[in-house]
Amino acid sequence: MERNVQLRRELLADVEAVAPTLAEHAADSEGLARLNTPSIEAVRKTRLLRFICPKERGGDEADPVTFLEVIEALAKIDGSAAWTVGILAGVSMIVAAFLPPASGKKVFASGVPPMAGSSSPRGRAQPVDGGYRVGGTWSFGSGIHHADWVLATSIVPGEPLPAAVRVVVLPRSQVVIHDNWQVAGLKASGSCDYSIEDIFVPEEMTFRFTDMASGAAVAGGAALKVGVPALVMPFHFGIALGVARRALDEVTVQAIEKSRGRPPSLLVTQPQFQFSFGKAELELASARALAIAILSAAWEQAATGSVPPPAMQAEVRAAASYVTEVAQRVTTVAFQSVGGDALFDTNPLQRCFRDVYAAGQHFMMSQSSFRALGQFKLNQPDANPML
Repeated sequence: MERNVQLRRELLADVEAVAPTLAEHAADSEGLARLNTPSIEAVRKTRLLRFICPKERGGDEADPVTFLEVIEALAKIDGSAAWTVGILAGVSMIVAAFLPPASGKKVFASGVPPMAGSSSPRGRAQPVDGGYRVGGTWSFGSGIHHADWVLATSIVPGEPLPAAVRVVVLPRSQVVIHDNWQVAGLKASGSCDYSIEDIFVPEEMTFRFTDMASGAAVAGGAALKVGVPALVMPFHFGIALGVARRALDEVTVQAIEKSRGRPPSLLVTQPQFQFSFGKAELELASARALAIAILSAAWEQAATGSVPPPAMQAEVRAAASYVTEVAQRVTTVAFQSVGGDALFDTNPLQRCFRDVYAAGQHFMMSQSSFRALGQFKLNQPDANPML
């Protein structure tokens, strides 16, 4: 499918516009465990919080490859900033695409609000007249301090799975945020736990998770109808590729002045570094090509009116896990090559190393994704893309 090249250029220009602010405040944001005020305000002045939202709801509805490229560009600056922007924009995209049309029009009437939330069904939605009483605690509410609305996935008692899994949407003011994000990587993503204490949520502010999984979007085109997990994979591809690219760019610069060995010699002149660096460049380029190819295939499938089947969903997820592993190896090469200097907080390679491994801890990047793909390739009857 043909991409909107002009939109891509405009969005990448937005990334360039916020880059100085995000870079300047990255350390301060890490100390706060979320993006600081100058950083999030810089982002709010751009289109980056609405760029993947359906056009009917005020967004740009960027295609999946552009989605990847924007997150990748942000991750080259700072992994936490990319993670935060990707989640705030991504949850808004999901709510806009799957919330009932009348509710969607109301929520998005004044523009695309930033949203946060979790797709893990850790809550309980008890049916009552006109809606549900919702309660529970969710983990990994990335960007929630900057969100206007929150998504929470819950189980409806008495209904069979997977139909029982219902997504509820409510104002952030009705959610309790637990400031427990003290972690090793993606430190400024603010991925805190949050809880809801017996709050009434109207029926029209909910939708079934199976609608999202099956690509049954009520707003938006093919990009919103690729199903799950393909819908969110551009985000994961972009984070891994962007952080790894930053690591290689950083070690390229540092190798010019860094000396190692006895007698010392410049890193840039050492054969082992030259070998490792050259191989890492090819590995990252190959991983990026795979990501673009597999996302393009899923997008083209959705454009025919057919949601990518489970086997393709498994392939997209496994590819994202593989790309993340490649990104981790590449970043490790850069980190280890610089030696002790890479240990300091002031060295960007330290943050790249921490962030790329934190990103790989996400369930979507689980090793189980490779087994899931193997199940489909081997025609196993219990094959499941979300193992």
